[in-house]
Amino acid sequence: MISRTGAFLSSAVFALASLPALPVLAQDAAMCGGVGANGVWVGGSAETSDISTSASHIDQTGVMVPPGGETVSLFSVSTPGEYRIEARPNPGGDTVIDIRDEAGTIVLTDDDSGGDLASRGDIFLQPGTYCVSTRAFGGGAVVADLRVGRAEHEALTPGWGGGFGNFAGVDPCLPNTPATQLGSGVIDAELQAGVTATNSIAATPYYRFSLSAPQAVTIRAENQSADPYIYIYDGQGTLIAENDDYESLNSRIDFTDPLPAGNYCIAMRSLSDDTQPVTVSVRGYDPVAAMQEMFATGEASPPIGGSYPIIDLGPLQTSLVMDQVVGSDAVWFSFTVPAGGLVVIDAIEISDSDPVIRLFDGVGRFIEFNDDAGSSLNSQLTARVNPGTYMLGVTQYSESYSGVIRVALQRYVPAQ
Repeated sequence: MISRTGAFLSSAVFALASLPALPVLAQDAAMCGGVGANGVWVGGSAETSDISTSASHIDQTGVMVPPGGETVSLFSVSTPGEYRIEARPNPGGDTVIDIRDEAGTIVLTDDDSGGDLASRGDIFLQPGTYCVSTRAFGGGAVVADLRVGRAEHEALTPGWGGGFGNFAGVDPCLPNTPATQLGSGVIDAELQAGVTATNSIAATPYYRFSLSAPQAVTIRAENQSADPYIYIYDGQGTLIAENDDYESLNSRIDFTDPLPAGNYCIAMRSLSDDTQPVTVSVRGYDPVAAMQEMFATGEASPPIGGSYPIIDLGPLQTSLVMDQVVGSDAVWFSFTVPAGGLVVIDAIEISDSDPVIRLFDGVGRFIEFNDDAGSSLNSQLTARVNPGTYMLGVTQYSESYSGVIRVALQRYVPAQ
């Protein structure tokens, strides 16, 4: 009996020893401002995740990002130098990466610099530990491959346009960087009306403004033909925020927590035509107006019974089909599901449209997003649902569309 048990234990120990080692969690609640607390070391452990001493790049394959969430990967740098961080989504996906230093400050955010909806950052890093947050553009789920390496290592992505790869971002806006002044310079008294300027990014890539007291502000760069990407630096030249494609191809950053008094710089690059005029604005942040804009862009669902118009479709028994004119603002539908099952929703171009659809539950929890299903501009999403009320937001990809979208909903129930 003892010998048989001993043999069993020996076999079990051997089997466990032969399994690949599980990734090691960072297990540091303060890492990267708390973001890295549940992160995974790219090399399997802290000791094997130093990119400066790695013989080659380090990959994490099949990184699974949940809907509305992110996955965090950690690496370290022991020698200052040029490094490359990339996330390549599976077909149909669109990744965004945020890179944070040990304190949690974002040093780079990127959406599409890898080309083909992949994310890529080529950046000079000082020694330290860094966290890479990978998420899906639009808040859905995505599966991606992650690569962290030095500049001389083989790239995972082709780079922007297949040849962009050696650069992602702009030169930092340092205290001595030439920049155009917005408004009167100190703009506290001008925030209610807002201060604006319109120039091409090629001619005016940097703007400055100052605050004499803490202020909550909204910063925007608008012209879809230019596809602007904006970066915000403090008075010492430290990057504090950046954004691409907040609303269609326009960029926007909301500082809902007041920015401290001090000097700030807006830097821009264009992902399309840098000779197109781009309107840059800084105005006071209005939470009510910001929420209304989120309803209008489809980023959040309006509350049932509120002031934002909602078309009530009633119970979804089997299928519903309707045509809807959709302009610059989202059109919202509500429907109820009497029993659990599967819902398939299609948004099909009838005229002058590029549909985008988002599904939320009745209290505003995000469920699913889709743009460009398959090889067309039409959208489709499939979601497993429980009994209850759901909200469907239908938008155009950009303000250049204002035509008819055919919306079709189908409900499937499990076979008895």
